[in-house]
Amino acid sequence: MRKIGFGVIGCGSIANSFHLPELRQIEEAELIAVADIRPNRARATAERFKVPLWFTDYNKLLELEDVEAVIIATPHPTHAKIAIDSIEAGKHVMIQKPMATSVEEANFIVEIAKRHPDLKVMVLPFIYYDIPVFDYTKNLLDRGELGKICMLRVRIAHQGPEASQREIARTFNEELKECWFLKSEKAHGGVLLDLGIYSVTMITLLLGRVRKVIAYMATLAKDADVEDNATLILEMNNGAIATVECSWTQPIPSEELSIYGTKGIIYLDKFRNKVRVFKECNRSWITPSLPREKEPQHTHRHFIRSILEDREPIGTVEDGAYLIRILDAAYRSAILGKFIEIL
Repeated sequence: MRKIGFGVIGCGSIANSFHLPELRQIEEAELIAVADIRPNRARATAERFKVPLWFTDYNKLLELEDVEAVIIATPHPTHAKIAIDSIEAGKHVMIQKPMATSVEEANFIVEIAKRHPDLKVMVLPFIYYDIPVFDYTKNLLDRGELGKICMLRVRIAHQGPEASQREIARTFNEELKECWFLKSEKAHGGVLLDLGIYSVTMITLLLGRVRKVIAYMATLAKDADVEDNATLILEMNNGAIATVECSWTQPIPSEELSIYGTKGIIYLDKFRNKVRVFKECNRSWITPSLPREKEPQHTHRHFIRSILEDREPIGTVEDGAYLIRILDAAYRSAILGKFIEIL
């Protein structure tokens, strides 16, 4: 059995709670090295997950021939440069969301990836919706069972990023002086970059391309210079109206999707893995019983299969760049107070 050697760049919350635990459970994955600018985090993470090598300079990790694939799990504004360096070093790459924090950076990643067609570059969070409840919803829409889709609403919210930052600081016996997510200089954006990107991903997967967007954002409860609440209205190419709500100020988390058609309604609760459907034809609500996932560690197994079987991964760099164009237009809309067309 051939194994893929992995390097993980960034030893913060998402690497320690998601990427590394999943990779450890996959036989085709071999953890070779981790990197983080904080030596205590790099060293402790390597020890925790029995990774042979650790570095404070990710370029040292990229020099390793045994590392075939890299996962980028660093703060948002650093994704683009590390992705470009990794691709140019000849590595397959999985990029944490958001792929970049500007349209220019996203387009540059696309350009570099095109120069290396033999490499697989997978952009999150598209793969997160390759799940049974989402497939069920998409199939209903594709078959036209809900009639003409007129409106769609997505709300994703939780208390904010401070809890995960406090937890990772405790893990490494650090004092949490500030939460980088709340600082514009370090994050380049707030809740829209962090949570709104999930909503926009779902909308584009279900309804296709966006024609234009208008947005309102505010900082209502956090000691932050980025938005902690945001609302977007999207006009889709097919004429449907989609709304996005994202918040860092909700006491319990939610990830809810509502779709309204002329012949039916869908309510999807991703956290609880539930779908409720109303169909005009039988005037009743249906709650199908569906599995939570297609397979354990699906995100990383899919990435590995795309490498081993030479298949295009779910979430291409072009897909990721399109999301960034929508988010960038939303930020500009919030400043200008008008609809911005998506080119």
